[in-house]
Formats: sequence, structure tokens, C-alpha cells
Amino acid sequence: MRQFLKSNHQNDAEIKRRRLTLYFISYVGGTIMAVLAIQNVFRGDHLLAFFLGLFSVSVYGNAVLSHLYNKNDIFYYLAGALVIVMISTITITGGYHNTGLYFVFPLICIQIIVVQFRAAIVYVSVTMLLVFLIVSNQDVIPASYRPEDVSRFLISLSCFIAVFFIGEYFWHQSRKEMMSDNLEKMRQAHTDPLTKIPNRRFLESVYFERAINNPVDYFPLSAVVVDVDFFKKINDTYGHDVGDKVLIHLAQIMRSAIRSTDLVSRTGGEEFLIIYPATPLSVAVKLAEKIRIEIESTPFEDGDIRHPLTSSFGVATALADVNVEAAIKLADDNLYEAKRTGRNCVV
Repeated sequence: MRQFLKSNHQNDAEIKRRRLTLYFISYVGGTIMAVLAIQNVFRGDHLLAFFLGLFSVSVYGNAVLSHLYNKNDIFYYLAGALVIVMISTITITGGYHNTGLYFVFPLICIQIIVVQFRAAIVYVSVTMLLVFLIVSNQDVIPASYRPEDVSRFLISLSCFIAVFFIGEYFWHQSRKEMMSDNLEKMRQAHTDPLTKIPNRRFLESVYFERAINNPVDYFPLSAVVVDVDFFKKINDTYGHDVGDKVLIHLAQIMRSAIRSTDLVSRTGGEEFLIIYPATPLSVAVKLAEKIRIEIESTPFEDGDIRHPLTSSFGVATALADVNVEAAIKLADDNLYEAKRTGRNCVV
């Protein structure tokens, strides 16, 4: 469950930050390059105008594609690769009156912010190496930089990158610690304290919300309501402490019996709810029957106590997100039917 909460929480914050940053930089940067390209056309520098226009179109195109395929991270890395090409081209041509090096600073920022932290180290290292090789071999490039300008540029760029990375590193660290604290609080709030499995709050506020937002991955969604047979008799005979141990015992059986994609939760008292995502009704019934047999064949043992256990199951399936509550209600009704017709069965 912690991984589920972490993924959900991290995606909501980090992906939104990176996406909005990519869009803002792409559209603003693409517009600036388009304006500069037009200016260079009127100045007669058609080569520089061509490159600026090409980069403007490429940046806009990458942003538009990221809108269309917003779940694909490749466009962030394409943006970082475009920056490498842009910085190399600017350094080689020199830009307008050899002032192109001034644009290297904001372009480097794009790589650090848009690309993930570790990948950004690789991107920036490659970019710095290329810039160093270009300015160190000016006899083969159109641009002409004074030695004192080159040395000061490389020193200032190195300091700028170091400070920026330090700032990003500590920002990520503080965010990681804050997220870890929040995740622990969320985990406690969404976990049943007795059985250590998810509770009803987790289902309603996290799981079903994610399922509704990603229907292809979750529907048809089958729900199985499980109730321990004659649980009151167990409490009356052995006491509530043993009753609690029985619930823990049952939770362990169900958790070990479900698939990695499934979820078992405690919804109150001796009642549990098992969720089978992307599972039709016929398959859910078979999976529920498997758990029923496992519970029946695994009696509760504690010291001198050896008590056989059985449970009743109600199964229903939601074909779409609008049917989730209705499916759970139907599963609950089927549970009562299982109780009425003799218990220890799947309806």
C-alpha cells in the first residue's frame, strides 16, 4: 500500500511540476527564438535565422506531442537533447556578434529542471564537454571568442551549474523528507491498526479514485465481500483478544492468497472486502472460491485453541466506474444470501 500511496502522491506533484515547466519553457522559448529568427532574416544572417527557426519549430513540436501523449516521459528527454544541440549550434556559430554564449546559461537551466535529477547530470556533463571542445578549437568554427572571454565564460558557467545543482539537490532532499513524513501519516490513516491491511478510507479516498481516473487498467472491477461465520461465538467462547487474533489470521490468509494486482481490506468488524481489478465476474467467483477453501482448510491455532474457521462470500462486478458503489452493494446483498443459504459458500 505504501508503494501505491507513494506512486499516487509523487505523480500528482512531480509530474505536474515537470509538465508545466516543459510547457512554459517550450512556448516562451520557442516564441523568443522565432522572434530572433525573424530579426536575423532582416539583418541578412540567414544561417543563424535558419537554425533559430528550426529550433523554434522543434521546441513547439515537442511540446505539442507531449500534450497529445502526456503519459510518456520521452518528451522531457527530447527537450534535454534539443538543448544540447541548441547550445552546440549557438557556440559554433557565435550567434549575433558572438554573443550566443549568453544564451547558454538559461538553456542549461532547462536541462536541470525538466530532466530528472540524475539524468540531468549526464545531460549537463555532455553539454559542458561539447562546449569546452568547441571553444577550444575555434580554428574550425565560424565563431571567434577572445581567450579571456572563453576562460571567464567556462568558469562562470561551471560555478552557475554547481550552484544550480546544489540548490536542486537540497530541494529534492527536503521534498523527499517531507513526502516521506506525509506518506507515513497517510499510511497510518489508511491502514487498519489491527490487521495492518488497508481500511475503508483507503478504498474510498485513494483506490477507487485512481481506478476511476484509469478505467482501462481497472475495469471490469470485481468486488468480494467476506464475512467470518459465527464470529460472535468465537468472541463469546475465547474472548475478544482471541477474536482479534482470528481476524489477523484471516487477513494473512487472504493477503497471501490474492494476486499482486489485487487488494484485500478490512471494512469493519469481521467483514473484509477483496478487490479484483480488470477481472470479470466468472474469474472473481473462482478466485473467491479458492480463498474460501484456503480459510476452511487452515484452522486458527493459538496455544491449546484449535478452532475451525469458515467464511461467506458475496461477489459482484462493476463494468464501469459509475457502477462501483452499486457493485459493492450487490456483493453485500449476495453475502447475506450466502449467510441465509447455509454459510461457507460463494454467491
